[in-house]
Amino acid sequence: MLVELTIRNIALIESLQLEFAQGFNVLTGETGAGKSIVVDSVNLALGGRADRDMIRTGAEKGMVQALFDVSGNARAKRFLQDLDIDAEDGLIAVRRELSRSGRNVCRISDVVVPVNTLKQLTSMLMDVHGQHEHQALLNPSRHIDFLDGFGGAAVSAAREKVAKLYADRAGIGSELKNLLKDVSEKERLSDMLAFQIQEINSAKLKPGEEQKLEKKLAVLENAEKIRCGVGNAYALVYQGDGRGSSAQEALLRAAESMDRIASIDDRYSALAGRLRELYYGAQDVGYELQAILDDLDFEPDLIDKIAGRLDLISRLERKYGPSLDDVIRFGREAEARLNDLKTSDESIIELKKRYRAADAELRAACVELTELRRASSESLSGAICGQLKDLGMAKTRFEVRIEPLEKPSANGMDRVEFMISPNPGEPLRPLASIASGGEISRVMLALKAISMDSEEVDSMIFDEIDTGVSGRMAQVVGEKMCMIARSRQVLCVTHLPQIAALGDAHFLVEKIAGDDRTDTLVRPLDQDGRVHELARLVGGAAESESSLSHAAHMLREAADRKNEIR
Repeated sequence: MLVELTIRNIALIESLQLEFAQGFNVLTGETGAGKSIVVDSVNLALGGRADRDMIRTGAEKGMVQALFDVSGNARAKRFLQDLDIDAEDGLIAVRRELSRSGRNVCRISDVVVPVNTLKQLTSMLMDVHGQHEHQALLNPSRHIDFLDGFGGAAVSAAREKVAKLYADRAGIGSELKNLLKDVSEKERLSDMLAFQIQEINSAKLKPGEEQKLEKKLAVLENAEKIRCGVGNAYALVYQGDGRGSSAQEALLRAAESMDRIASIDDRYSALAGRLRELYYGAQDVGYELQAILDDLDFEPDLIDKIAGRLDLISRLERKYGPSLDDVIRFGREAEARLNDLKTSDESIIELKKRYRAADAELRAACVELTELRRASSESLSGAICGQLKDLGMAKTRFEVRIEPLEKPSANGMDRVEFMISPNPGEPLRPLASIASGGEISRVMLALKAISMDSEEVDSMIFDEIDTGVSGRMAQVVGEKMCMIARSRQVLCVTHLPQIAALGDAHFLVEKIAGDDRTDTLVRPLDQDGRVHELARLVGGAAESESSLSHAAHMLREAADRKNEIR
C-alpha cells in the first residue's frame, strides 16, 4: 500500500508530505484547488509521462517520491529480488526527479533505473482509474482488454500463445514476401550477378598479385639503367675492367700474399683469413649479380602485358573494390547470392508449407482463445449486472458481444464490444452510444469491483470516477468503494459529500494565494474539520448551523454503514 507521498516543486505545490492510511482515503477541495496535481504527482511517481512544464515556476527541479509497503506483495518482492534491491522493513521508495534541462531520473530505493523498470514495479503496486479509464471504456477496441483481464490466467496464457504464434507466422510471411518479389526484378538481378561473376572469374585474380606486378613493372621500366649498373658491378667484381684484376682476383691474391707471412705473426694470419672471407663474399656477390643479369632478359612486349594486367585490375577495383581482396570477396558473395536466387524456388515451396502450418496452428489457438473468452464473457456479463443492481441499475441488461474477425491478429480473431440497455424495453446498444456519464462511472466501478481479486495490486486510485453521479447513487457508489477498501487501499478524489463521509481518512486540498505566489496545500482533517468540509460540500461556502448539523449526522450514519459493510 501507499504509505507516504512526498512532492517538491510540482505545479502549485512547493513542498508536501502526506501519510495515507489503510482502507478508504478521500481527497476533497474546491474546483481548481489542485486535486488533479496530487493525482498527476502520483502518476509521475508510478512512471507516467514526465513534462518539465510540471516543475513549479521559479524552480529548477521537481521531485515526487512514493513510499510503499510491499511486505504482503509477493510479486513485487520477487521483482525487487531480481533487481537485487532490498525492501528494508518491507518498505520501498520510488522516486522521480525532473529538471528544466530535460533530465529525468527514476530511482527505486536510491538505485537509478530505467522508466520502464519503474513502471513494471509500480504496476504491481497501484492502479489509477480516472477520466482516461472512462475514455477507454467508451472505446470498443479496448473492451477486449477488459474482458481478457477478467478472464484470469487461462485467458492470459491463451492470449500470449496467440501473440507468439502470430509473430512466428509474420516472420515466415516476411521471408516469403522477400522471395516472392517481382519476377522481372529477380531475373534482372540474376543477369547482373552472372555478368559480375563472369567478369571477375575470367580475370583469374590472385591475392597479392597487384603488388607483385607493380614491382615487376618498376624493374622492367628501369631495365636498361639496372642492366648497366649491375653489368658494371659484375665486371668489376668478377671479370675485371680490362686494365686490371677483378675484385675477387685481387682479394684472392692478397689473401695468398698474407698466407706466406702468416707464420711470422698472428696478426698476419688473421688478416689472411679476413681477406679470404672477403674473397668468398665477393664470389657470392658475383653469382648474384650474374643471376640478376640473366633475369633481365625479357620479351619486348612484357611491359605492355603487365601494364594491361594492372589496368584490368584497376578497373575491377573501381567497380567492385576498393582493393583487390575486396574484388575477390565480391565475386564469392555474388556467386552465393546467385545460388540463393537459383534455389529460391525450392525455398518458396518450403516457406509456403511452413506458412500454411503456422497459419493453421495460429487459427487453432485463436479458436481456443475465443472459446475461453465466450465462457468468460458470460461470467463477466452476469457479474456486471449483479454489481449494477447494487449501484441502482437493477433493470440494466449488459452483454459482452464477441464477433468473429476474418483474419487473425496478435489478439486473436475476435471483435469484443460491451452492449448495454439501461432501461427496460430498450434494445442492447453499444455502451459508447447510449450510456450517460453517471452510467459509465457505475459500469467502470462495477468492473473494478469484480476484478479486484484478480488484480494483484494493493492500492487503487479513483480520480473523480463519480462523475455524473448524485443523490442516492452517490451513497451507493461510495459504499461500493468502501467494500473494495476492505481488501485494498483506496484513494478517491471526489466532490460528493456522500462518498467523502465514508472515508477512513479525509484530506483537504486548498489553494492559498499570497501577494506574489499561489500554493496548493493538502492537510488531513480531524473530525471537526471533516464536519466543516462536508458542510461545504453539501451547502457551499456558507456553514450554517443546519449544514454543520447535517454534516455531523452524515458522518455518524456513514460510520454505522461502514460497520455494516465490513
